[in-house]
Amino acid sequence: MTSRTRRVPVMARRTLALLAVGTLLLSGCSDGELGDSAATAAAPTDGVLRLGVLNDIGQPPDPDVYYSGNGLAITTNAYEGLVRYEAGNHEAATVVPSLAESWQVSDDFTEYTFTLRQGVTFHDGTAFDASAVGASFQRRLDVDAGPAYMVQGVEDVEEVDDHTVTVTLAEPNSAFLDYLASPYGPRMISPTALTEHGGDDFAQAWLSTHSAGTGPYVLSKAVVGEGYELTYFDDYWGNLDPTFTTVELPVYTEISAMQLELESGDLHALLSGVPTASRQKYLDSEALEAFALPSFQVGVMYMNPNRDLLADAESRRTLFEGIDWASIVDQVTGVSSEVAQGYYPKGALPPGVDTREVVHDPAALEEWVGSLAPGIEIQIGYNAGGSDAEQMANIVAAQLQSLGMTATVTSHQSSEVFGDFPENPEDAPDVLIAPATWPDSNNAFMHGHVFWDPDGGLNHLQCSDETTTGLLREALTTGSDETYVEAGEAAYDAGCAPVFAWSTDFMVAQGWLEGVESSHSIAAPATLDFATLGIDESATAE
Repeated sequence: MTSRTRRVPVMARRTLALLAVGTLLLSGCSDGELGDSAATAAAPTDGVLRLGVLNDIGQPPDPDVYYSGNGLAITTNAYEGLVRYEAGNHEAATVVPSLAESWQVSDDFTEYTFTLRQGVTFHDGTAFDASAVGASFQRRLDVDAGPAYMVQGVEDVEEVDDHTVTVTLAEPNSAFLDYLASPYGPRMISPTALTEHGGDDFAQAWLSTHSAGTGPYVLSKAVVGEGYELTYFDDYWGNLDPTFTTVELPVYTEISAMQLELESGDLHALLSGVPTASRQKYLDSEALEAFALPSFQVGVMYMNPNRDLLADAESRRTLFEGIDWASIVDQVTGVSSEVAQGYYPKGALPPGVDTREVVHDPAALEEWVGSLAPGIEIQIGYNAGGSDAEQMANIVAAQLQSLGMTATVTSHQSSEVFGDFPENPEDAPDVLIAPATWPDSNNAFMHGHVFWDPDGGLNHLQCSDETTTGLLREALTTGSDETYVEAGEAAYDAGCAPVFAWSTDFMVAQGWLEGVESSHSIAAPATLDFATLGIDESATAE
């Protein structure tokens, strides 16, 4: 387990794309029916899958650096870890083999022994063996970017033989397999490439335009602001026969332009950023197919204890429970989300374990507002560019204004949310509305840590509770579901960052694109396994 003092600088660098994905407002083509052009789109015959990236990917496609959303399509198809979450399983985040065929975990969660897959080759021709594990873990520590915390608790990596390694942790960590399976988890990188291109930056410059993983695709183009390209790796150990041997990811600056090209057939799918105003249109389309796929994305209402208005937990709970979240979710994101029924993301704990009654108590809110000084002001913030967040913030503000408060709605850039807010929370807004954000993995600890712990990377307004933190540490050590529930209850009582919605991963594809659901992982938003996609010949247009 990583030390808490070291997580602050690395986790805080996570970009706002985690908050904003899927919330951009369409301009120009958000309303109305699809044109006839969508019905004439034909499937490609050249093996090229043409997708798109909105506003670039934000960071280099280096698995030890990348910590955002819309570039996962690159990193998860070019790189692999020891384990992964099962694609196509939309009931639970189930850890399955990847580069490790099997594993054993000690009873105290301090030793993890992996039997490695044989016959695997890195993109540069280097054979994958036990030596790559320690080298890849060490490189992540050396780079020390956002996802570094996942290996900071590793005390030793022993090469038992060429295809067996034992990872020893400094402290018990029942979530370690989820660390490894996370889409942001440690990926295996060719030790040869790291040595030959290491330079003085641990090969960061080289890996910004090249790949050195074992995944089914090689990064064949990376031009910031212009586009990215993946090409099928012929020596891939999976021995696949992919329909798409090239994946093109041109960069767009407007989601409306991407939608126009999707509807004309020039783009084959939108993996993220689909405006809420357009989602029902796509669900009703006969030419295109829309998917609201299960995910562990959540809607969170952050509350700021560093300002007088919400300094005590009772006030924070009263505010949260006074808002009609069922109505807001239905009105703003109804086709792709639901009101949360638990403390954690949907599926983070076994069915029936994490349950919470949705409380709506407008009378208590009115009484609380009445007890405040006349005309008291509340600031409600949202992430800039997030139309769903803006709409929700305005609805909440209108409700509070009707009770006599002066409510101000403000937008904030990523540098503020991830930098200024945690550093100076007394200058941040009283409330921050985030309708679509997610932890690094659908593991109860990984959610609780990033949102509730004082050093959590998504604890933007620095609201924490000692009881919650203590229970999370206990649950991490024991793996107890019951203790995680106790931690969730304590966090809710503290009223720091309660979850109000469970959101889906909304995608739209041409009707002929086959295998979207089976190629999607509940744990990896905005991406698919490209090598397992195909063309449904019966759905192709004449």
